[in-house]
Amino acid sequence: MANFTERELLNTLKELLKDKSLDRITVKELTDRCGISRNTFYYHYHDIYELVVAYFVHEAQRIIGSYKADENWEGGFLEGLTFLYENRRVIQHIYKSVSRPQLDRFINDVVYHHAMILIRGKMEGINYSQRTLELATDFYKNALMGAVLQWIEGDMKDSPEELAAIYNSVFQGTVEHLFESLESAIEK
Repeated sequence: MANFTERELLNTLKELLKDKSLDRITVKELTDRCGISRNTFYYHYHDIYELVVAYFVHEAQRIIGSYKADENWEGGFLEGLTFLYENRRVIQHIYKSVSRPQLDRFINDVVYHHAMILIRGKMEGINYSQRTLELATDFYKNALMGAVLQWIEGDMKDSPEELAAIYNSVFQGTVEHLFESLESAIEK
C-alpha cells in the first residue's frame, strides 16, 4: 500500500489527467497541487512516467486482487473495462501521450490474468500440454487486448457491460476447439 505522499501524488496525477495530456503535466505543477517539494517527489519517483507506472500497478493489483477464482472470467473482465470507462478522460489522455506503453502494460496484465482464468475455467479437468495452455492464453489475451485498445481508440462508445457480453458470447464454445487445434498442430 502506498504511503500518504504517494497516494496524494497518485490522486493528484489522476485529477490533472482529467484535464490535460500527460506530456503537458510538469513535476512542478504536480508538487504545487500536492503541497510538497520537488525533492519529496523525486524521493518517491524518478519522473512522472514512473508515477504513471505506479498508478497502473496499483490499479492492476486492485482489480486482479478483487477477482475471486470461482467467478466467471467475464466478471473480472467487466471490472477492468469499468475501471477504464469510469476513468476514460484519464485513459484517453494517457493513450494519446508518450506514456502509452504503460497503459498497454496495465491492460496486458489485467487481460492476461482474465484470459488465464477463461482458459483454466473452460479446460478444468482436461489434460492438455503446458505449451497448449500457454498458446491458448496468449491467443485470448491478444484478442482481448486488441479489442480493449480498439475500444479505447474509438472513445469507448460501447458500455463496459456491452463489450464484456459481446466477447463472452464470442468465446462460448471456441476454447475447446482452439485447444484441439493447438494440440494437433503441436503434435505435427
